[in-house]
Amino acid sequence: MFLTLLSYCFMLNRSLFNLKTMKIDIFSAALIKTYFYAGITLLIAVLLDYILRSLIRVPKHFNNHRTQTVAAVTRNIITTVVYSFAVYIILTLFGLNLTPLLASASIIGIILGIGARSIIEDFVNGFFLLSLDSIAIGDYIQIAETEGTIEHIGARTITIRDQTGSVHIIPNSQVKEVVSFSRHKFNNFIDLPVKANQDVDKVIKAAENALKKLQDDPEYTDSIFPGSEVNGIDDFKNMEIMIIRATITTYPIQRWKIAKKYRYLVKKEFEKNKIEFA
Repeated sequence: MFLTLLSYCFMLNRSLFNLKTMKIDIFSAALIKTYFYAGITLLIAVLLDYILRSLIRVPKHFNNHRTQTVAAVTRNIITTVVYSFAVYIILTLFGLNLTPLLASASIIGIILGIGARSIIEDFVNGFFLLSLDSIAIGDYIQIAETEGTIEHIGARTITIRDQTGSVHIIPNSQVKEVVSFSRHKFNNFIDLPVKANQDVDKVIKAAENALKKLQDDPEYTDSIFPGSEVNGIDDFKNMEIMIIRATITTYPIQRWKIAKKYRYLVKKEFEKNKIEFA
């Protein structure tokens, strides 16, 4: 293949080179005509790329992270295809026979394809993740043991930032199962262990008061949805401990913050009513 490429460097067009005298007639009519057609081809490619990319627009009611990601990937594909055809046409205008080169490239492509199986899987999985609307930038998800917010979806990798601020870069080929917490509301179950020899109605009332204060707090009111309630006694342990369960419906990413605040308010209510934890 090296010899073939080397020969192309010296055999652009017999009518344009004088091999006997080693002089190049750069102002010949044929060469000027070739330059002109090559320039027109390049100009058409630029205009076609601009027009096609401008047609990829995201409607306002669909303007979200996922559609922006898909639109960007589509524009890149359009640019690659348009300029690939333009380069092929320009090389043909200069008299290059690309058939042997393409044949050699196809053989090398097969060899590289066998060795680059994981890369191909990354691209394929990335395509399906985007096309099936499985995930989008900004979603809070869990992949295997990694849980966090999606910061970037690329052709080969997904970038996730967890609660500690650590960034995880996961190859698309390793994404076998995705747990999404952003597509639905999250039911946060909070268990309160208290001594069983206390007035259960008084305990439940104190837990409900704590929940009411949490819902009225301006910092949390928009993050708590209808359906949040104190469920009552969930279980007994050794008949000396009863478990009071509360369910708070909220955003997945807010569940830890809201649980901490609710437990704090419960503690204050229990102290006020002289209720003892187990």
